[in-house]
Amino acid sequence: MLAILLSLGMGLSLTACGNYEGETNSTAGKETVSAESKNESGETEKKESEGDVYNIVMEIPTLGSEPSGLAEVEAAINEIVEPEIGVNVTLYPISVSDLKSQTNLMIASGDKLDLVSVIGGLSDYVSKNAFLSLDDLYNQYGQDIKDAEGIAMAGGYYDGMLYAVPSEEKMVLVDGYFARKDMLDELGFTFEEDKVYTADDLSKLFKAFKDKYGEGYYGIAGTGSTSNYYSSFHAVDYLGSSMNTGVLIGAGFDGDTKVTDLFGTPKYEEFANTMYDWAQSGYFSPDASTNTDAATTQIQSGFYLGYFAGTDIDAKMNVSRDCGTEMVPITLVDKYCATQKYQSTMWSIPYNCENPEKTFQFLNMLYADNELDNILTYGLEGISYEVVEKGEVPGQAVIRFADGVNESNSPYHMPLHVYGDKSTISVFEPLTLDYYKELKEFNSSVSDKRKSCTLGYVFNAANVSAQKAAVDAVVSQYTGIISTGAQNPEEILPEFRQALKDAGIEEIVKENQTQLDTWMAEQ
Repeated sequence: MLAILLSLGMGLSLTACGNYEGETNSTAGKETVSAESKNESGETEKKESEGDVYNIVMEIPTLGSEPSGLAEVEAAINEIVEPEIGVNVTLYPISVSDLKSQTNLMIASGDKLDLVSVIGGLSDYVSKNAFLSLDDLYNQYGQDIKDAEGIAMAGGYYDGMLYAVPSEEKMVLVDGYFARKDMLDELGFTFEEDKVYTADDLSKLFKAFKDKYGEGYYGIAGTGSTSNYYSSFHAVDYLGSSMNTGVLIGAGFDGDTKVTDLFGTPKYEEFANTMYDWAQSGYFSPDASTNTDAATTQIQSGFYLGYFAGTDIDAKMNVSRDCGTEMVPITLVDKYCATQKYQSTMWSIPYNCENPEKTFQFLNMLYADNELDNILTYGLEGISYEVVEKGEVPGQAVIRFADGVNESNSPYHMPLHVYGDKSTISVFEPLTLDYYKELKEFNSSVSDKRKSCTLGYVFNAANVSAQKAAVDAVVSQYTGIISTGAQNPEEILPEFRQALKDAGIEEIVKENQTQLDTWMAEQ
């Protein structure tokens, strides 16, 4: 990739990568409204000529429509940041389903954009030279980010350079299964929340469930058509990419850095056989491999016992709320650390940002001033929510919706928590202030022995992009079938493995190994 140097007002040099190689405005006729055109239409009136005040256009991912209280939230943010660091902010809402395509289009079209919300990995952006390297900015202006994110910063690196700032409050992975408490009570099963269980334990539960409830009732809900349940049973390091591009089968705990095709391992075959046995026993529904209904919707139907999900600190409350009934976590994978944990929600600066210094200073403020985090996530106190109890640390509080307000009619409520230091943001009832202490204990409870030795490494698939595209297509064709036991592994697994080989998975694994060896030698 080509490197260019941007000379900035305060003398800081930033390395950007070449010319942007993304889509242009001719793409698929998708309409993009730039911040500049918003000014012309009167929707947003921000002027960068107001002294030294720099206007930052910041994406905010939504679940659909633009919040009705957006302007009030924007004004509240600017009341804080303008006198502090000389910026004002234009919030640019984009539906999360359109986030990647809209971001690519805005950058390629030259629309004003300063802060990009990255959900689900950097590679597609960085391979198109879309983002600035943030290393120098982070070192000069990122102290609050450093204090807040710590080990999670590993998720923001690509090819050894920092391209994104994560926003992650839970520093460890923990996976398992959630079951309806009312059904567990009827079956006489109890599960301890601090204990790790096995697939055999679930088999016993599913058998008892099937024996009692019979035909038409199933142990496992979920969108099997797009699921791969392997990581619900095993710790695995995706090496900053996905299980399609080679993994550390031992999650990097023992220092073993051999990159392996997961789908060719005995462990994956054992997993496939277990899923098939469960399907033959009626624990999956007959249409599990093609079902696209949300797991929570299936649970609400009353015909399913539970589903696979992360069992971290506040998951029980969230899952129970979404399912409409109390759910019990059954942990199958004990706490561990791997880079993929820290890539779910991040922030980046596009290569054509006009003032990266001011933009990064604002980004750092999100991790220091928790009032900003709360405003961006929940809106305005007294309008969208009210405080039930305040904590000792600024920003920490227990809140609830204001009178007459709920999640559906709130003028501003962002259920996608993507802003700043989320360990100090307010929490909704029924959580209590004890949550913050429990979160701290949760994050510190993982031992060094369960931290991957490759934290910060992210595979760059640019040299094998064609093979990766082919492998991704094969994986999407087969993993739903295997994860729901829809076909006998003795028949489907050899076919799957041959298709992967034909698509080029061996070349991908080899390239990943080469890059990892180089990265390890530089540490």
